Amino acid sequence: MNVIVHYPKRSEDIQTLQKRIAMIHAQAVISYIQKLSCPKEQKLHLLNKIEKSQGQPENYKNLTL
Repeated sequence: MNVIVHYPKRSEDIQTLQKRIAMIHAQAVISYIQKLSCPKEQKLHLLNKIEKSQGQPENYKNLTL
């Protein structure tokens, strides 16, 4: 199967795409952490560790466990 991808050319469109990718990645990580069989405190601790090591994507605080 061949897939044709048209990437944005303008820098502001590239930044928008990068932000959307980062948000989707953050949501995937949070979803994975939610499914772990450990106490909520451990999950929050893990998220805090990730935040400190990678920085905080826009709207990160609005995502819930």
